Amino acid sequence: MKSELFVSRFAGRTWSVLREAGEAVELRVDDGQPEGLVGRLVKGRVTKVLPGIQSAFLDIGLDRDAFLHVADLLLPGETGSVDPAGNEDLADLQAVRTVLRRRDRGQAPIQDRLKAGRELLVQIERDAMGSKGARVSCHITLPGRYLVYLPQTSIRAVSRRIRDPGERERLGAIVKALPQSGGFIVRTAGAGAGEEAFQADAEWLAGTWKEVLEQTDRTAAPATIHQELDMLLTLLRSAPRDGFETIWVDRETDYHRAVNYLRNLDPAMASRVRLHVGEMSLFETHDLDEEIDRAMRPRVWMKSGGYLVIEPTEALVSIDVNTGKYVGKSRPEETILKTNMEAAAVIGRQLRLRDLGGIVVIDFIDMESEENRRKVTEALVAALKADPARTKVGGLGEFGLLQLTRKRTRSGFARLLTRSCPRCSGLGRVRRPETVAAEAIEEIQRIRGGFTSGRFVVRAHPDVAESILLELQSGTGPVNNLVPDRIEVREDDSLNPEVYELVAF
Repeated sequence: MKSELFVSRFAGRTWSVLREAGEAVELRVDDGQPEGLVGRLVKGRVTKVLPGIQSAFLDIGLDRDAFLHVADLLLPGETGSVDPAGNEDLADLQAVRTVLRRRDRGQAPIQDRLKAGRELLVQIERDAMGSKGARVSCHITLPGRYLVYLPQTSIRAVSRRIRDPGERERLGAIVKALPQSGGFIVRTAGAGAGEEAFQADAEWLAGTWKEVLEQTDRTAAPATIHQELDMLLTLLRSAPRDGFETIWVDRETDYHRAVNYLRNLDPAMASRVRLHVGEMSLFETHDLDEEIDRAMRPRVWMKSGGYLVIEPTEALVSIDVNTGKYVGKSRPEETILKTNMEAAAVIGRQLRLRDLGGIVVIDFIDMESEENRRKVTEALVAALKADPARTKVGGLGEFGLLQLTRKRTRSGFARLLTRSCPRCSGLGRVRRPETVAAEAIEEIQRIRGGFTSGRFVVRAHPDVAESILLELQSGTGPVNNLVPDRIEVREDDSLNPEVYELVAF
């Protein structure tokens, strides 16, 4: 599949868009603020141990303390090695972490192993989101181009995304023969790579871990010990197996950094780096500004004329599927099936593009046929296969509701580009002008007794001002005993539609 990477710097941020088969599938924004820290190694100090929830909080130098669960606790001298039961699949980093956490369930309670004031080396697993601080773990992982290094374990495995039995056997033999201590998992990009490439990657990762330990010993908490690569180099390191067909950047310094980094990592991909020049910006030239704008909107139109409404909340993401302008040419059930099938494909792309995670509830259009519900579920699963984030899809019920979970490690790009509306306080709705007008008139009624011979001036948004005038002209209800001549209404379009100013003379 043709894939192109675009990286641009403007407005104090670094922006990247990944396009596959001509469609944008990933959008990331980095503003250099203390977010987007997933993967960073920090030395933290325990501030509080909570036996009731078997957790602790650590000061890692951010605004809010980080959260550490007992399942993620690994003290110096303890081993993260596991002996999986049966045929347990460890060919996935998330599966490894799950097994490690299960192993820790047999450990002593957290209050017996950890005390306030202790310093720990931890890795940020999830950014701070909303009112929640970052989540951290003592189980360290260091990603390379072809390998992920787990220095505290002895696991040697191959990514489950590499499905060819012969290639899995070849890679398994290579990773098991690596002389470095610690665990290694072959990444998807490792398929087809030679033994020398794995050896070089393993040496670099082991050397990085040695530097981390040395830096940890001579540094006081809280402090950053090891930072992930910046967004540009991280994207290059995580490129698909065949690399990107083209890599576009718009800064000469980024061009040289990318080429120099790829010369050793992937020489073939280094030749595909391109520097954008011209009066128009990189994103304007390739129509990516429109992609970003559409990804900010809750409504997503589909080619058939149907549409989705995507609403992220603190607890979950809701997605509503609607037929919209599409009425079909045959039976209603077939029209609904086509809409739901198209929606399943679009939803798979939108979750990845918007970087939405946690619990996702999709309200498909109701279908009577169990077979059709199965087809829609399968279409959604197929659409999510290209997503590198871990997902789990539930069944589609007779009422059209489907629940899935998507691994979320960082805040979506919309959180960096938007804020809660100062006018509606994040509700997404504001009071009607008639409601605000009635409130203003009631306020005049309340205070008019103290100003028997004075005048009132009301300044309000034009929509509210018009509603106040209409109410005063009606002469009914609460205004029947007011003297309109004593009330002056002034329009001010700079005012919040929910706010008015009342002055009595």
